Amino acid sequence: MSTNLAFSQKLSSRIQDDDNARMANRIVEAFARKARVLGIRSISMSDLARSLRMSTKTLYKYFDTKEALVHELIVRWEARVHKPITAYGTNDLMEILRYRIGVWVENDAQYSTAFWLDLKTGYPELYKVYIDSLYESMRAMREHLSPYLRDDVNVEFAWSCYFTLMTDAARRKTFENVGMTREQSVFAAFDFWVKAAIDPDKLASAEWQS
Repeated sequence: MSTNLAFSQKLSSRIQDDDNARMANRIVEAFARKARVLGIRSISMSDLARSLRMSTKTLYKYFDTKEALVHELIVRWEARVHKPITAYGTNDLMEILRYRIGVWVENDAQYSTAFWLDLKTGYPELYKVYIDSLYESMRAMREHLSPYLRDDVNVEFAWSCYFTLMTDAARRKTFENVGMTREQSVFAAFDFWVKAAIDPDKLASAEWQS
């Protein structure tokens, strides 16, 4: 069987590939570190400039609004979710799918509830791009794993179980109660589902189509 996990990234970076790119990327990274803890709304451009030891005027030369910074965050996340198949260095279907799950877990774990609320309410278009990219990734996972389901498994039931397991495994109450990190819990749920639903002989015959 052949599989194709091609994705199209909706956003592109506004950072120009010139002498200013290094500083612009440094500013985005500093903003990300603050935003993941404090949320977006509570960060002022003057506070960000101070943490970077630059004037607010200099900061505005690189990013004229906070929205421009949030835009670059979503661009980076999209780039990870939509990473080209040729960039993985492997043809293994499960390795690539586990990578995509890892991106979701990492984003979910690193950024606070305040951040996600601020993104959803303050930047709904950018929030939609991020959510759409996750749904596209999940849709692709279903599309490309379904051919490898065991013959005695109902497809709809299998995927209903999958999304229930993965959602619950990512909840703090679940992974803390079993003494795991969020990442450990999610991957344990994924592995559990794969062993129950996937036919290993079918999976072994998978070939990549770029």
